[in-house]
Amino acid sequence: MRFNPISSEKRTKIIRVFYHLIAWVALWCIARYYSIPALTKDNIQVIRLASLAVFLQSVSVFYMLGYIVFPKFLYTRKIISLIACLIIIFLLVHTTNYYLFKHLATISNGSEAAPLYIIKLWKYYQDGNHWTNCFTNFTIAYADYAWSLYYITPLLAIKVMRDIINSRTRNMQLEMERLQLEKENLNLQTQSLQLQKNNLNLELSFLKSQINPHFLFNTLNAIYTKTMDVDEQAADLVLKLADLMRYSLYESNRESVVLAREISYIENYLDLERARFSDKVTISYELMGNPEEYLIAPLLLVSFVENAFKHGSAKSKHASYVSITIHLINNHLHFSIKNNIPPNSRPTKVANAGEKVGGYGLSNTSKRLRLLYPDKHKLSVQRSETEFSVDLEVELDAANIVQHFHS
Repeated sequence: MRFNPISSEKRTKIIRVFYHLIAWVALWCIARYYSIPALTKDNIQVIRLASLAVFLQSVSVFYMLGYIVFPKFLYTRKIISLIACLIIIFLLVHTTNYYLFKHLATISNGSEAAPLYIIKLWKYYQDGNHWTNCFTNFTIAYADYAWSLYYITPLLAIKVMRDIINSRTRNMQLEMERLQLEKENLNLQTQSLQLQKNNLNLELSFLKSQINPHFLFNTLNAIYTKTMDVDEQAADLVLKLADLMRYSLYESNRESVVLAREISYIENYLDLERARFSDKVTISYELMGNPEEYLIAPLLLVSFVENAFKHGSAKSKHASYVSITIHLINNHLHFSIKNNIPPNSRPTKVANAGEKVGGYGLSNTSKRLRLLYPDKHKLSVQRSETEFSVDLEVELDAANIVQHFHS
């Protein structure tokens, strides 16, 4: 037989009920077998009825004050309503005691030589108006308190202190949670500002390093014209280089581009690297799916490709490889890239557990992913002694507007 575990909230309620039962059993025993017999010194019938009345009054007033009146009026500082409720409850207690002592006086051993406690008390209750004498006669007011409220006073005091402590603890927890949320919001704002700063620095570096773009494109067009009849492959590489520059200069500042445009950049980049390294580098590339159906942040995938050649093939004196796969399944992009690590670039010792893999380019790309695709991406960067790999999964938006590839 399988039992479901009890939740912490339910366990707390069970413990609270258990403590209340113990308290009420203790109060009954004290009233029935000690305080009422010692106070009244009367017959067993009076003692039983008086003990039951005190017990019922104590339980009723405790829960009425502790769980209704105090939470609604004392803790919310509604003083006038609180005083009104206390007066009404005290008047009810007094009225109950009036009719109780009236009945107890008829069954008390009042014929003895010395008047008993019940008879004395009943004489006080008969003086004046019994509806108001609990407010005008101190003896009756004290008798009502001592008879009906004395036992629950310490219990109510404990409950009020416990409620105040719990309330302050909850308020402190809420304040800590609020401060934590503010801290997280500030961190997000800081990251956003840092990303904007990085973008501005990149744009500034671009502006400082670039020659007039029109001059560059005109020059490339002239080179293309000169080489087209002499070396068709070289002329084609010039066109690819011009397309790379056009994408970097004019399209990278957009919020998003059609995924096909980003992939076109990668394909042109791979063709240039093939021409650069020739047979020295084995480049494998696989694309599955239609990239024209989705949008992506510009230059998001390019940094992974550039990193593979920069830290792999460019530093290797031996044959090397770069493997890229791009799969589009529904609206999810699965991007994977692997490259070998040259022997001269391998670490001489194992990296520390907290050491980051990859350079600043990958670190910035990781920050861009967290800001642009929060909870919509999974990035895994792995490095062994011989291979560096990146696996990225991104949930993309659909391209509802057809975008043409032209400058």
